[in-house]
Amino acid sequence: MIKHLLLALAMLFAFYQPTQAFSKKEVHAKRVKQSPKIDGVLDDAIWKDIPVANDFVQLDPDNGTPSNFRTEAKFIYTNNSLIVGIMMFDDQPDKILKELSKRDDLNNSDFILLLIDPFNNGLDAFEFIVTPMGVQIDAKVVKDREDNNWDGVWESGAYIGKEGWSVEFEIPYSALRFPKKDVQEWGINIIRNIQREKEKVSWNFIDKEESGWVNQSGILKGIENIKPPTRLSFSPYFSVYVDKSSENSSFETNYRGGLDLKYGINESFTLDMMLIPDFGQVQSDDQILNLSPYETKFDEKRQFFTEATELFNRGGIFYSKRIGASPKYRYDVEDQLEENEVLYENPVEAKILNSTKISGRTSKGLGIGFLNSMIRNTYADIKDTITGSKRKFKTQAFTNYNMLVLDQSLKNESYVSVFNTNVNVPKEDYVANVSGTEFLFKNKSRSHQIKGKGMVSQRYEKNVSDEIGHYHQLSLGKISGQFNWNYYNEMISEDYNPNDFGFLNRNNIIKNNFGLGYHIYKPKGILLAQHNNLTISHETQYDPARFSRFTIYYNSRFKFKSYNSIGVFGNVRPMHQYDFFEPRVDGMKLRKGSSAFLGLWFSSDYRKEFAFDVELEYGKRFSTDNLIVFSLSLRPRYRFSDKFTMQYRLNWNRQLDDMGYVNDEEIGGLTNVYIGRRNTAYLENRLTANYIFNNKMSLSFRARHYWAKAEYKSFGKLLGNGRLEETSYSDNHDINFNSFNIDMVYSWRFAPGSELALVWKNSISSEDDKIAHRFINNLKNTFDATRFNSLSVKLLYYIDYMSLKKKS
Repeated sequence: MIKHLLLALAMLFAFYQPTQAFSKKEVHAKRVKQSPKIDGVLDDAIWKDIPVANDFVQLDPDNGTPSNFRTEAKFIYTNNSLIVGIMMFDDQPDKILKELSKRDDLNNSDFILLLIDPFNNGLDAFEFIVTPMGVQIDAKVVKDREDNNWDGVWESGAYIGKEGWSVEFEIPYSALRFPKKDVQEWGINIIRNIQREKEKVSWNFIDKEESGWVNQSGILKGIENIKPPTRLSFSPYFSVYVDKSSENSSFETNYRGGLDLKYGINESFTLDMMLIPDFGQVQSDDQILNLSPYETKFDEKRQFFTEATELFNRGGIFYSKRIGASPKYRYDVEDQLEENEVLYENPVEAKILNSTKISGRTSKGLGIGFLNSMIRNTYADIKDTITGSKRKFKTQAFTNYNMLVLDQSLKNESYVSVFNTNVNVPKEDYVANVSGTEFLFKNKSRSHQIKGKGMVSQRYEKNVSDEIGHYHQLSLGKISGQFNWNYYNEMISEDYNPNDFGFLNRNNIIKNNFGLGYHIYKPKGILLAQHNNLTISHETQYDPARFSRFTIYYNSRFKFKSYNSIGVFGNVRPMHQYDFFEPRVDGMKLRKGSSAFLGLWFSSDYRKEFAFDVELEYGKRFSTDNLIVFSLSLRPRYRFSDKFTMQYRLNWNRQLDDMGYVNDEEIGGLTNVYIGRRNTAYLENRLTANYIFNNKMSLSFRARHYWAKAEYKSFGKLLGNGRLEETSYSDNHDINFNSFNIDMVYSWRFAPGSELALVWKNSISSEDDKIAHRFINNLKNTFDATRFNSLSVKLLYYIDYMSLKKKS
């Protein structure tokens, strides 16, 4: 098997070599003694006689043809920063689209994007974007994935004139990481978006049929004898919270303070520290009713754990929401209450003591990342109603989280990584460890690749048998051109479990997929582009090896010259399947019949004041478990002006005759598993509104109501063959669940890197076994439940060491 695989790989990389070299433009930067005024007006004498980067080429819609709009860029630099001036000619400047947005958001607007790859490795880069209204957006790009959570501190100015609009960037070297050498050679590209024409152009041609886009940058030369500055900044914060529960007449006031620190260890590596963090203003998680055997995964919104974490996203073993999650023994407190005792306070999150991360990449392409977080002891407060005395119950012991990553960049945008996570709870003699490797190899023409990863998980706990499991994944395929293919193999052992620090829904599986894709990137007839994909998937259990399911997935999407888009997607399972996870008991399985699923979607042109998206889904299972699924998603949006927009989102889902676990009990040494037949539904309404005062000040509003219910019709006892037999079991497992949240945020970025935020948060959550059938009655009952309100003010101030040094 291994011999044949190696032979196939050798043939793959031997026969697919480039037919011609990649074309890269070059432009030279000129050293100047002093920066011009950064206002977007290119009338400073300093811009005269500077080499020009021009002749932009279309990225969209007609990839590879000359741009219909002239663009000229010039580069100068000082001892402290790179300055770029760009003129975007437009003979109809009054028609330039320029909707305002919050920082790091991009709405219906033109923009100019500056891409800088200081190590010129085609893998890692910095993005700096400016709109005609001066809105700043920035991001890190790692292996062609944009990390919009990264925030740099840089200056820009934009100006709309008679000949179009212009912009000036001043990027301080402290915002970049670059090699320590006398002569710099950076990867560089500029992308311009002309929104009203939906034309996107780039200075160095980006071929959409080729894999990657950072690697298709041009070259910036001429920068010499610059030194990486001391990169040291502090961001102290102070916040005040006023909280109130509808069950308590009094207000609770809390004062918090802390510090974020960034320090450039050298030209390549940065230390980030978070001391006494405050995440109280982070947007509320979208809670749902989860009846599946799998954990709900929430998006990370805490900035420290989203910014500069690209190196840590390896192998699915880093899920930062584990840090500061719900305390381990939070739900055990009720069982510890004695007579006359009540639960006075039970924190929903474990408290983070501090977090530190070090990350960067050397001039030879070695990326190193280290992260450490400490969770302090967390306690629930228990009160005696007669004596008034209080006692504490530990719900989370001190826990230490660590991750180390080494990532070596190779030729042709390839890489090899090794990594390790470790979670240690000293007081409980508990250690969880995951070690692994991940690699990607592309051939010289970047037309084919092989990708894989392998991990081993280890859990050690006092008086408990060691738990060791393994995981591997391997894929290879053609990744460029109109036609591509991919083979994928995944094997996860029964004892593999990275979930102390990572996230994995299912283990004990073997999966084999084969996919085909056909894409048209150039306009043809009424179409601008189309994408078609077909995947065949076969899945079995790992141990014991038993068939699970066979699925055919399909997906097609079409973009028209009107800039409306449509798509179709779905899957077919032509034979019955076995679900080994739903019974929640080892050795049991639930048999489900063959099924088919179809989805359709439509998206209108977002340039118009009114735009909308709609998605319809229908599915059916063909057997005695006659499951029927209906789903509708509707997302209209309206732009009242360049400052004010509103969006509404409705999601509705209905499942008839679904089957799911309800309970299990041990009788005479045997475990009986009970499965319920149920009708489920959920309705989600979400309204968001944004008013943007200017490019530094905004007001946003987000309200969400989620209503879900599960009504059980009958129950059956699960047999060894996966079928159900009649049972007298009749407990009530009906669920009526509601979650309501409001997040309202006023933000003022009064200085680079500094912000004043005023936040109001309202939350309601309720769950009972009485099914509500009318929306209005259900909503009334929801508002009668316990409500929590929080009003907070937070001041964050950015202090740069070099700026202080210049002033002193």
